[in-house]
Amino acid sequence: MLRASGIQWDLLKWQKEGDSLARYLVRIGEMTESIKIIQQALEGIPGGPYENLEIRRFDRVRNAEWNDFEYRFISKKPSPTFEFSKQELYVRVEAPKGELGIFLIGDQNVFPWRWKIRPPGFVNLQVLPQLVKRMKLADILTILGSIDIIMGEVDR
Repeated sequence: MLRASGIQWDLLKWQKEGDSLARYLVRIGEMTESIKIIQQALEGIPGGPYENLEIRRFDRVRNAEWNDFEYRFISKKPSPTFEFSKQELYVRVEAPKGELGIFLIGDQNVFPWRWKIRPPGFVNLQVLPQLVKRMKLADILTILGSIDIIMGEVDR
């Protein structure tokens, strides 16, 4: 949303117009750059034979029962654990739809005392009343699609 409005929030390419077409062009540019990254990654994969180490695990537990000890405990990979120090943390990263923020409060436990995820879709939806002022009804769908909200994010 910001890059389509002419604000240099990051080092990526941006548009100046601030309309639905500018948001569309930013999105197309992101997809083009993603394709370039995938192509570079594919070129960097070394050739030759490979071994799928996970197939051994699947072969080993193929006949395991649902309630069997081996299926429930041995074949599952444990999650990494670390201790949250007693502090507040806020981290933000650039997501495809805007800034994704994660807020954590630790209390020297393996689980955070409090956490909150701030998705970019809700913030983008808040600007909708300003975007649709003096617009035609048919333009509202285009504007709503260009801010690319996910309704699952905005129900919080």
